[in-house]
Amino acid sequence: MEEFPHHYTVAASGAVGGDVELTAERVPGLRSASPAEFGGPGDRWSPETLLVGAVADCFILTFRAVARASKLAWTSLQCDASDRLYRIDFVT
Repeated sequence: MEEFPHHYTVAASGAVGGDVELTAERVPGLRSASPAEFGGPGDRWSPETLLVGAVADCFILTFRAVARASKLAWTSLQCDASDRLYRIDFVT
């Protein structure tokens, strides 16, 4: 493992319409769009699904690391994650 701090850089590019292209070093690019709830196509990863997916991914990767360090034998793990987005009106 590398010394801290770890740095992560992602570039995002998009035009007036269409997908947003996310790129980072050493990984394949990823296309995202607004979810259907915000008028998007609904068939791509969106910032909302990426955020929830990142939490589930982090849970499994953390479990894997702790299991390895503890010498815990295991075969598989599934993590189902969900979240809700609320609209909150702020009064100023």
